This record gives sequence, structure tokens and C-alpha cells, in this order.
Amino acid sequence: MKHLFVKWIPIEQIQPLISYEAFLVSSGLIVVAWIFYKLLLGKISPRRHGQLRERFLITSLFVSLSGLLAGVYWILFWQHLQEPFLQKLSSYLGLVTLFVGAVGVIKIAQIYVYLYLFFSNMTTGVPRLIANLFTFVFSVFLFGLIGSSVFGLNIATVATTSAVFSLVLGLALQDTLGNLFSGLALQIDRPFHINDWVEIQDGDQKWVGQIYEINWRATFLMSFADELIMFPNKTIAQSKIIILSQTLRPVRLNQVYRFSYDTPIEEAKAALLSGVQGFPGIMKEPGPTTLVTEVTESWMTIKLFYSLYDYGTRYQLHDAVASKIMRVLRERKIRLAHPTLTLDPQSLASRDT
Repeated sequence: MKHLFVKWIPIEQIQPLISYEAFLVSSGLIVVAWIFYKLLLGKISPRRHGQLRERFLITSLFVSLSGLLAGVYWILFWQHLQEPFLQKLSSYLGLVTLFVGAVGVIKIAQIYVYLYLFFSNMTTGVPRLIANLFTFVFSVFLFGLIGSSVFGLNIATVATTSAVFSLVLGLALQDTLGNLFSGLALQIDRPFHINDWVEIQDGDQKWVGQIYEINWRATFLMSFADELIMFPNKTIAQSKIIILSQTLRPVRLNQVYRFSYDTPIEEAKAALLSGVQGFPGIMKEPGPTTLVTEVTESWMTIKLFYSLYDYGTRYQLHDAVASKIMRVLRERKIRLAHPTLTLDPQSLASRDT
């Protein structure tokens, strides 16, 4: 029994996979990725810089650890080949080295995926769902290859015998799988991107916020109050979504002002347009405009329209524009209309009697 585990571990299949060539290739791939990052991705956001540097650090640690374990493994294997205890220890160490090396390879592949995504989308956000899905598929492929090469596992047989288990698991994870496939559908259609502002309507409830992250299970929204709201992807796919993003069309806002009936229309419009000038967050094309939308016996209503570069500044700019317009109206002595009440003397007399 003392040699049972050693016999269970196929040393002959593990030895060819633990070599210095694999360590050199992995190290070379990290160096190439780092050079690509430094030369071509200097303009990405600080958050992306932090993410990539952290991934480079963790991946380098895994590759270095796998190289160190491989060196110890070969020392134990060649120097103490006939010692039963050290032979068992080297067998355990070989499995650990192979596992750590496989994780390092997966993390290297992750880095290249993120480099490609960041390079293709230098300013727009990149959903983590794509990288997570690639990591899952690549991990299954790599560990399946190791299981087949080292332990002689027949992947087709394993997949066939686990069909019933997969059916039961699929029914148990119905909501989770629904969120996964809904997330994939959102990534294929791409109705919105990370950092886009959206309004989500689900029944009688409504949320407005900025797309913060999209992963395999949920979409995260950052509200105006800096609250991080999580929506299952299945809910997002079934909800009504209003996209408030300049990617498709500039966001157009309006403010409504009522003036007395005798106010010159051109003077009122000029005052409103003058009050909206000089704000860097307001787009010049399409520029601000005014429209008379209502005329009554007591007042006329004029709407001021303007477009924003960033929907997230709507409340700050609304306050600044309204404050400036009120100052301009006071300076030009243009008065806003106020509610009036007309009393009929005859009706009052009839009430008194």
C-alpha cells in the first residue's frame, strides 16, 4: 500500500511536461506581453493600468513558482531516484508543479485576451464576461488535455457517462444558465457599452445609472447617488432599456420657462440662449435652440434645448444653466409669468347675498 499512490501517479507521463523549455516559453510570452503593453497601451485609463499590472505581477509569481518547483522536482528525481520516500515526494511535487504551471499558462492567456480587448477598445469599456468565458473554455481544454495525456482519461467517455448528471445540474442551475446566456446575448447584440448611461424600466420600477461592469451573471449599474446596483442579466434582457449615450445620439435636455404675454419673443429667446453659453459640458453641435411650445391669454411657454457630452453631469449643468438664465433675465429686466386670478365682481356680489 505504501507505493499505491506513487503507482497511481504516472511519472513517465508527467516528466516530459515539466521541462525548462516550458518555463522559458512562458517567461518569454510574459516579456512580449509587457513590451506590447508599454509600447501600445500607454493611453488607457489608470484603472486599466492597475488591472494589467496586477495581472502581470500575479502571473509572474505563478510562472516563477512553477519554475522553482520544477527545479526542486528534478533535483529530487535525479539525486534520490531509489529512495522510496523521496520518490513519493517527487511524485507529489510533480503534480503540484504541473498544476501551478497550468494556472500560469491560463493567466498568460488571460493577459493576451485583455491586451487585445484594451487595444481594440482604447476608450470604451470592456465587459469582463468575454474574458471570463474565454478563461473557462481554455481552462476546460487545458486541464482536459492534461487529464488525457497524463492520466489517460477518455474525454468522450466521461462526457457520455455524465450526461444524466449534466441534465440534473442544468435543471438545478436554470436561473444561473439563463443569466449566462442572457449575458452572452447582450454581448452579441451590444445595445450598450460600459460607461454608457441607461434607464432600465422593469414593471413600475425605473433605475437610471451608468453601466459599470458586465460579468457572466449580472450587469452592474452605478447610480447618480454612487450606489452600485446589480441586475441579473436575465432581468436586463427582459426589461425596457432607454440608452442615454452619445455613442448612438447626443443626449438632449430641455428647460421650460413661462413669460408674460407682452414679453418680446425674440428678447426672451436671446436671453435663454445667452444663459446657456460658456459651459464646456454643453455641446456646440448640435447647439442650443429654443422653441415656443404654448401661447395663452396670460403667458407664453418657451423651451430651451441643449445637448450634453456626458449624461452624468445633467444635474450639475441643469443647476448651473438655470442659475445663469435667472441672472440674465434679471439683468435684462425680463420677468417670468406668474399665476393670476381674475375675480368677477358680480359673482362676488351674488355670493354675499
